[in-house]
Amino acid sequence: MTAPPYSDLAAGYDAVMAHVDYPMWAGYVRGLLRRHAPEAQSVTELGCGTGALARALQPMGPAPDGFDYRAFDGSADMVDVAQAATERADRNPAGRPVTFGVADFREPVPAPPADAVVLVYDGLNYLLDEADVAALLGHIAGALVPGGVAVVDQSTPANSLAHPDGFDDAGETDAFRYLRTSRYDAEAGLHTTTFTLTRPNGSRTTETHVQRAYSVEAVRALVAASPLDEVAAYDGFSTDPATAETERVHWVLRRPAQARPA
Repeated sequence: MTAPPYSDLAAGYDAVMAHVDYPMWAGYVRGLLRRHAPEAQSVTELGCGTGALARALQPMGPAPDGFDYRAFDGSADMVDVAQAATERADRNPAGRPVTFGVADFREPVPAPPADAVVLVYDGLNYLLDEADVAALLGHIAGALVPGGVAVVDQSTPANSLAHPDGFDDAGETDAFRYLRTSRYDAEAGLHTTTFTLTRPNGSRTTETHVQRAYSVEAVRALVAASPLDEVAAYDGFSTDPATAETERVHWVLRRPAQARPA
């Protein structure tokens, strides 16, 4: 049986992704916001998955309540897990709760606009056509207040070439056993990851996840044509400028404080 990406996988996703240091990711994103949007009070996260980044980043906002934080994902199954996990964690009971919702970032982001928008961990790469990336950038601009900033990351061809099958593994979660295989087609620029999930009752599901590895210059050209201004393109988890050899780019983009002349 074949399932849509992030449907059946959602129940065990956090265990499958246990290698990701979400507090480190949150700390890096918070550092970028301090540098480029120090007055930010509100954050909208796109592609939030099971809410691991939201739970780490929200309390890092302004004291005493943290960020006014909304988080969206296109998978209702992932959002269900995010809501349940956040209720269990109760990380910041005296502060603002994270508000989760189902929304695909291929569509306009639900109002109200925020001081900052965050889309990380390859969300952009799931858009396989440049036209979809261009639309995403427009939606991000619409989700920001004038002068607001976005932190958006991307994986590049350098990353896929350096780790073409670096995520081949197998394991077991409470919900299923899994086999993960990953392959990169350099000519097509597509990185395909397949999850074979076997539940305790023996039933089996396959999920296929496809990403496009965009170059730094391809995304830079799309940003230049978008309603957003490029503030910075950082190499990985640093503040060094991204280069053609960069494996992961963190873009900082700003909605202009004033409307551009027609």
